[in-house]
Amino acid sequence: MKKKQKNHIKKGDKIKVISGNQKGTIGNISFLNTKKSIVYIDTIVPRLKVLKKTKEKEGKQIELQIPIHVSNVMLWDKDLNQSGRIGYKILNQKKRRYFKKSGNYL
Repeated sequence: MKKKQKNHIKKGDKIKVISGNQKGTIGNISFLNTKKSIVYIDTIVPRLKVLKKTKEKEGKQIELQIPIHVSNVMLWDKDLNQSGRIGYKILNQKKRRYFKKSGNYL
């Protein structure tokens, strides 16, 4: 059985795509699949898939969201206006995420 990988991001976080065809895109996470470690971002335009016409069904176009792997995204720091690495600190018996460069909490 595969071990479940921990994610550094959560649904609703503002992120930047750091590699791939969508590199440089900034947006919010609309869906996060933890089992497959993929995210869907709201600002990425969906691609079109064309279904062929058959005897029973008519051909049509379907819009599909583009999945991006968790390792290809980075959290966006609004104060510095750039992407940054994060760390974890414990405050009031609660684990909190913070940006290593600026020290701001999420």
